[in-house]
Amino acid sequence: MIAARTAQRYFDELVASFNGPLDVHCIVAAHMVPNAVYFVQALSKLVTIDLVLAKPKSFNRSERGVIADMLGVPVVRLNRELSADPSRLLDALDGVDLRGQPVVLIDIGGYFATSADALNAELGGTLLGVMEGTENGAQRYEKSMPATVPVVTVARSPLKLPEDYLVGASVVFSIEAVLREEAEILQTRRACVIGYGRVGSGVADVLRGRGIPTSVYDLDAVALANAAARGFEVFTTLPTALDGSSLIVCATGNKALRSSDFSLLRPGAVIATVTSSDDELDLDGITDTHHRYEHTTHIVEYVARSDDRKAVWLINDGNAANFLHGAIIGPAIQLIEGEKLAAVAAIASGELPPPGGDLAEVSAQSRRDVAATWVRHFATPAI
Repeated sequence: MIAARTAQRYFDELVASFNGPLDVHCIVAAHMVPNAVYFVQALSKLVTIDLVLAKPKSFNRSERGVIADMLGVPVVRLNRELSADPSRLLDALDGVDLRGQPVVLIDIGGYFATSADALNAELGGTLLGVMEGTENGAQRYEKSMPATVPVVTVARSPLKLPEDYLVGASVVFSIEAVLREEAEILQTRRACVIGYGRVGSGVADVLRGRGIPTSVYDLDAVALANAAARGFEVFTTLPTALDGSSLIVCATGNKALRSSDFSLLRPGAVIATVTSSDDELDLDGITDTHHRYEHTTHIVEYVARSDDRKAVWLINDGNAANFLHGAIIGPAIQLIEGEKLAAVAAIASGELPPPGGDLAEVSAQSRRDVAATWVRHFATPAI
């Protein structure tokens, strides 16, 4: 309860600094995890939330009911079909017509990268902007930048660095917890992290800090050089990376492993990811070569049809391992969520560059203001 009250005071101060409540409506996509409850509550004090789009892999979590009861608005399952059809999306609103009303869209994962212009047209040209919160989502918008709607991202913000590292720590925690349920420990394994970005580097650091021999594979030579300079063994081809590894953590957001790669895995290998299976894995055709078994609640086992001694485990069915334990990373998450509020306020006030250009970011001063507020509430000892 102390943490909840601190978060509320922090968010209330930020909302007041952004002159909330603003006369703006909001459609928000979110993971249904504990921190989302605090963030959505704060967001509802800044703008009017009319629809919550729950990420599909967390849709059945209890936080969905908490958020629905708290806001009194529909909380529907987000999927690519819904995000691609603006009229169907607006039909999900419970008797609210947003056409002609100023609207901010909060995306997570680039679901609306190819449909934001169509949604804007459906609204009558009143979609003020999109706020995207993830790196893979930012990349999707860069590949298909809306022509009529500005897009701001917080994915590359320095305020996200603590979150990214702690996400890595929470992923390792959940991997270990699942292994211990099977009477196994991390220390018996050799790890390979696929993708040495912000989260992947955090995973690698934590694994190495736990005494796990850890290597890195990445398609980007710059990322590999960075990993090598930090003392990690690096691989330039996927087969060699997988050959010596019994724990593989996928952290690319861009199909790190495909069905054909499973033949490269060592028998008994464990696979975990840091994001949704749809983004991280391509398992089309996997059942042609492997039997699929529900080994436990948290582990799916794939056994090669050609040789039943070649079995691998997939944690959380390929979805983010840390979601098994609520993706808890502590108050650092509120740092980047404060910047998300700043981004929404910037969109609402028309502070972003015109649409059609590069992804926008909030100003350095806004980040400093958010960080200073966070420090006062979370990092300054009470006297």
